[in-house]
Amino acid sequence: MGRSRRWKDAIAYRRVSTDKQGASGVGLEGQWAAITAYAEADRHQLKHEYHDIASGRGEHNLLKRPGLQAAIGRAISDGIPIIVSGLDRISRETSTVNEIVSKYGVTIISARDGKLHNPVIIAAKAARAQREGELIAQRTREALTRKKAEGVQLGNRKNLPEAQRLGRESRIRKANETVLKIVSVLETLPEDVAARELADILNQRGIRTSRNLPWTISAIRRPRREAQAYICSRKSEGLKEMYKDNPEFGTF
Repeated sequence: MGRSRRWKDAIAYRRVSTDKQGASGVGLEGQWAAITAYAEADRHQLKHEYHDIASGRGEHNLLKRPGLQAAIGRAISDGIPIIVSGLDRISRETSTVNEIVSKYGVTIISARDGKLHNPVIIAAKAARAQREGELIAQRTREALTRKKAEGVQLGNRKNLPEAQRLGRESRIRKANETVLKIVSVLETLPEDVAARELADILNQRGIRTSRNLPWTISAIRRPRREAQAYICSRKSEGLKEMYKDNPEFGTF
């Protein structure tokens, strides 16, 4: 009787370009279906999942994608591959893909193309993804130019200030809600808990950032400080209430 193949650990990574795509979940869900189907067929166990809502174009697009940065860091530390639905989900820039594969030594598996070993094939597919991105951008610019020529006013400029105000308020509200979730977790942990450990705990509990992304060390720093400050202020208010009738409280 033949010996069955062992399951191998892997990381799932997904990317969509716009907030609308991310909110609808259509693009992310489709990629997840492709990734999980490939993983099961090739006996890969998805140990971690990261995603970004960001463009894959631009020379420095990697710097603007905390999800991909976290996936690369995990792939390096654990020595496991990253599975994507297609190479263009990693990036539409050839230089970015080459940097991840060559500089960091990360193995990328495309559900569409399988495991990519040959640097020549990787470069060719990355170049194709880059060209596709350039064509999409070009067609978008041409369509906008035609609309302007036809006298179409693009965007609702009348309501722009109000939309911007509501957008800011929504972001602040989501950020505050996220800080309160972190507070509830911090209160159950030691005060000196490390940032990486806190990020891992939040990800394990399904608590995402205010932009619905997995936590990374860089992403957790500011919300953690705000959560700690909130806890300290609450303790301070509690002390004031406890000793409010003591005339010497606050004089030392």
